[in-house]
Amino acid sequence: MLRALFATILFAATAVQAMEPIDVKKTRFAKAELTVTADGEDQSFTPAELEQLGTYAMTTYTPWRESPAEFVGVRLTDLLSATGLEDVSAIRVVAENDYAITMERDVWTNHDLLIATRVDGRGHTRRARGPIQFVFNMSQDPVTGDEDFQSNWVWMAARIEPVE
Repeated sequence: MLRALFATILFAATAVQAMEPIDVKKTRFAKAELTVTADGEDQSFTPAELEQLGTYAMTTYTPWRESPAEFVGVRLTDLLSATGLEDVSAIRVVAENDYAITMERDVWTNHDLLIATRVDGRGHTRRARGPIQFVFNMSQDPVTGDEDFQSNWVWMAARIEPVE
């Protein structure tokens, strides 16, 4: 809660970029896959394959970082569209460690949500809550840092499936 308040105060004093499309250079990624289930079929994406959907950058604070970082990745909305899940009302997101949440549609339609594959110019790592992490623009949308919202910040994301 204090960090969200701190981010709100700091944002008022400094301008932080919104999520913007960017081109990226090749990089090394940790071995990881994000599997999306749609119509009973699984489709898996490595970080490099996710980036083929179009990359975006967002500079923001997170509940776990006191300094802003630049996150690069694909928008969740683009991944859901590419896999035929653009009209679902909720998704279940499961991490490598079996952490799971049900995310309602209003979360990704009302808040910038980036599936980050890079942080500060490098491939995202497990040590830094990667290699595939759901990141919100807490600098511009402080509510995403609130304790009640933090369950949506999934790191080591491994699976997305629709909730019927």
